[in-house]
Order: sequence, then structure tokens, then C-alpha cells
Amino acid sequence: MGTAQRKMVPREHGAYAELLFPIVTVFLGGWPTTATWLLAVGAIACFLANEPLLVLFGQRGNRTKREESDRAKRALLIFLLLASGTGIAGLLLTTTVVQYAVGVPLLLGVALVMLAIQGLERSMVGEVLAAATLSSIAIPLGLSAGLGATSTLAVALIWLVTSLLGTAVIRLTVARTKARTDEDLSRARLKRVLLVLVCLAVIAVGVAAPYGSRAGLWVLAAAVPVAVVVLVMAVLEPTARRLRLMGWSLVAANLCSLIAVVTTLKMIQNFDAVEPTLPFPMF
Repeated sequence: MGTAQRKMVPREHGAYAELLFPIVTVFLGGWPTTATWLLAVGAIACFLANEPLLVLFGQRGNRTKREESDRAKRALLIFLLLASGTGIAGLLLTTTVVQYAVGVPLLLGVALVMLAIQGLERSMVGEVLAAATLSSIAIPLGLSAGLGATSTLAVALIWLVTSLLGTAVIRLTVARTKARTDEDLSRARLKRVLLVLVCLAVIAVGVAAPYGSRAGLWVLAAAVPVAVVVLVMAVLEPTARRLRLMGWSLVAANLCSLIAVVTTLKMIQNFDAVEPTLPFPMF
């Protein structure tokens, strides 16, 4: 890619992980159909359309808007045509439930675009909405891949929680580094305590999930690796100079969570297939 072409690719590297982890989870843990593939391509195309849209609205600077507007228009047209074509085809090939489920990421995405146009995509509200939008993609994809409602919602919840935890610890590290007054330090300490408590709660839910009677909720245990890593970071209080190391640590933890999610989904499917033949109830 040339320099000008790279500008049409979203710059937020963390967003790629927030988008791909739910999609990969569904494809590895479920039974993807043609509709699942089409809807996934449509979701990725919508994600890629974000950058040229921001360029056209001047959120990447007036100079970039002036110099790259033509390329941005072409890129936006291509991505929107790809998203609409694959999205409509996927909707026509899937069930009514999945068609309604597509509305969840679609509505969240529209709200996110409105925030991004105003330059608020990197605010706390914007990052929370982005995590919710990207993780909710697992809902229609999971249902179309036959994961079941409980497992699908659990998968979306896992990636939402892990994304929010990673975002929170990074923002906390930056805020603590930029703190200049006692009041700023006090706010940072309060956020640190809250983050530690949330991590402990996520770990407790994850540890207890396999002992529950709802097999679909076993997937919640996969959030434990990310929660543990974030907890360690919150306790050790690394400086902003360690952001790169923190980022790679979060990626490694998310990979562990991905393996755990996929393994658990396969176990649930095997259990659902065997349970009707058992001469006694499991729970």
C-alpha cells in the first residue's frame, strides 16, 4: 500500500482486535453458514468505512480532508457497496431471528458514527460504545452459526468485558502519568480501586461459571485471563512508558481467552449432543 492508501485504513489498532476476536470466536466455535460469512464480510466492510468517513468529515485534519477527499469518497463508496451487498445477501439467506439480531450492532454502529463525526470516538463514552458495537457483532453471527442464544450472548458479553477492561487499564495508566495535582492523583487512585474490584468480580463470575446449571454460561470463564492480567497491571501501576508491553500483554491474554472460549463452545456442543442419550440427568 502507498502512503495515501494507508490513510484510508482505520488507525485505532485496538479496534481491530475488538472486531476480529468475536468474529474468529464464532467461526471457530460454531458452524458458520454462507449467511455467517456474508454477514461477517459486511461487518468488516462497515468497520473499514469508518476511516474514509472520518476523513471526509475533517476528523483527520483539514489538510487531509482537502488532499485525500477524492480517495476517501472512492474508498467509502467501495466499502459501503461491499457492506450493503454482502449484508443484504446474508440477511436473505438467514432466519428471521438473525435478521432482527442484526439490528443490534447496526443501531449501535449508527450511534458510534454520530459520535465519531463529532470527534468523540476517543472519549470514554465513545470507547465504551465502540466496544459494545464491535462485540455485539457476535450476536447475529453466533445465531446464524448455530451457537444458541445463551452461548451467543455470553460470547458477546465476554468480548465486551475484556475490551472494557483493557481500555480502562490503559486510560488509567495515561491518567496517572498525566496527573499533576493531588486531586488528579486522588481520582486516579479511586479509578484504580474500582478497576481492581471489577477485575475481582469478573474473576469470581468466571470461576463460578463452570459450576452453573446453564451450559451456555460456561463461556464466561474465558474472561478470567484478561481480568487477571488487568488486575496485575492495576496493582503494579506501570508507567506510560510500558504501554507497548501492556498492549502485547493484553493481546496475549485475549488469545488465551479466545482459546478458552472456542474450547468451551466445543465442549457445550458435545454435551448437548450427548445429554439426550444419558439415562440420568447431569444437573
